[in-house]
Formats: sequence, C-alpha cells, structure tokens
Amino acid sequence: MSNNIPWLFLSCSIVLEVAGTVIMKASQAAWPVPGMAAMYLLLGLSYWCLARAVTRVPVGVAYAVWEGAGLALITLAGSLMGERLTPSRMAALAAIFCGVLMVHHGTRHDAPRHARDGVTDPSGRPAQADRKVTP
Repeated sequence: MSNNIPWLFLSCSIVLEVAGTVIMKASQAAWPVPGMAAMYLLLGLSYWCLARAVTRVPVGVAYAVWEGAGLALITLAGSLMGERLTPSRMAALAAIFCGVLMVHHGTRHDAPRHARDGVTDPSGRPAQADRKVTP
C-alpha cells in the first residue's frame, strides 16, 4: 500500500463521518427514517475507511485527525444550518487543532522500516527473522 493511500482512507473517513452527521441533523424534520438509514450507512463506511487507515497511520494520530477534523467540519456545517458559531466554540476548535498537532508530533514515525511493514531491512533486502536488522 502506498504511503498516501492510508491518508486517503482517513480523508474519506472524515468526509463520510461529516456527511452522515449532517444528514442526521438535516433529515429529522422531513424524512427521519431514510435519513437515519443513510446516516448509519455513511458512519459504517466511515469506520471501515478509518480501519483501513490505521493499518499504516498510528491509531492515536488517525483518531485525533479523524475526530478533530470531523468535529471542526461538523461545527462549521452546523453554523451553516443556523447554529451559532460563538467565540468560545471557535476557541475550542483552535484547541482541538492544537491537540491534533501535539498528538501527531508526539508520535514516533521513525520505527525501522522492517518493523513497520516486515518486508525489507534498511539495505532493501528481505528481512530475515534469524539475523539482526539495524535501522
């Protein structure tokens, strides 16, 4: 899997989560049952994409980005649907953004390649269980 594919899955997961939540809110008055069905479908697909993303993205980073971006986008969508975007909500969104950055930068990404994917050692040869591989 390419290095960008997990991030693509994470992005799709965020979009699906936001779409499902917005549909849930928008459908309550006119068509609640089909709206709830669409919401469950979109949230299920969102979790499927999130599960695909965490195969290569550290779970703490993936969840922080998924939840932080989703919450920010849902809050902004809510403001388009008549909910107030107060200064305290904007400050909370800024705090979430800072938290996501702190989780991302506090996560080790320098694990040896063979530990990440079990395919090669640093020289590019297939990793072997009976010899020590140095990073």
